Amino acid sequence: MKMRAQCVPCVTRRILMEINEVDPSREMEVMAECVKVMADGIYNGVASSECATKVHRKAYDMLGTDPYAKLKEKSTAQATQLLPKARKFVEESTDPFRAAVICAIAGNVLDYGIDKRLDEPGYLVKHFDALLGEGLAIDHTDRLKEILSTAKNIVFMPDNMGEILFDQLLIEQLKKFDVKITMAVKGEAILTDVTLPDALSLGLDKQVDRIITTGGFAVGFPFWDMSEELRKTFEGTDLIISKGMGNFECFTETSYRPIAHLMRVKCQPVAEASGAPLGTSAAIVVE
Repeated sequence: MKMRAQCVPCVTRRILMEINEVDPSREMEVMAECVKVMADGIYNGVASSECATKVHRKAYDMLGTDPYAKLKEKSTAQATQLLPKARKFVEESTDPFRAAVICAIAGNVLDYGIDKRLDEPGYLVKHFDALLGEGLAIDHTDRLKEILSTAKNIVFMPDNMGEILFDQLLIEQLKKFDVKITMAVKGEAILTDVTLPDALSLGLDKQVDRIITTGGFAVGFPFWDMSEELRKTFEGTDLIISKGMGNFECFTETSYRPIAHLMRVKCQPVAEASGAPLGTSAAIVVE
């Protein structure tokens, strides 16, 4: 997805949050340098994820630590509290696969710095029932099941910590199909995204057939400088399941197909690019 003017305040709002998580006294110093990187990296036609990656890299380098470490713990605590309710929702559904997709997308609200409402402490706990009842604004789950019925290899790309606990319910449904699952996690800590140490700590290596990384520090994944392993994995798969807006923004810049985008639509540019209304859940298959 190409950078839009609306993306600029979104990125800087996240940078400010990162600074405040680590050392608010440095907000002008760090923000000034990040804005310079933004100014140098933004131009008509640049991919939003590529530009955002450069700006976040500058912030992380200057702050010298992972500003999201505590937020990842908070997200996991919220998800752990809700997981029994989510499991019951799936098990009691007449369509457990679709129910697991809804739960996995509901968990995608565990994101910070995009929407002030989502930054509210305990937001997911307070609104979980409503998110499940809301369903899907775009629902391609039947087509997704059709693709899975003949697929042999799939790639699952998770997004955030906390959210990944609900993803496990979907992975259980995916394993009912005759597929091998490769999970592609972040190569370095960025935002609240799942990294390899995170995945191993949750035992995800025992739930999927293989875990690889995106190879480095990137919002979404670095399609502009992709590792050979990741490129071959994408080229050799029958289906990519992509969680979240960051991955959506990246895949719109590639020709990999088919892809199932499972995400909460949190900004207007993604709403316009995906066709899903702002503030809704969507399961979109692109072929």
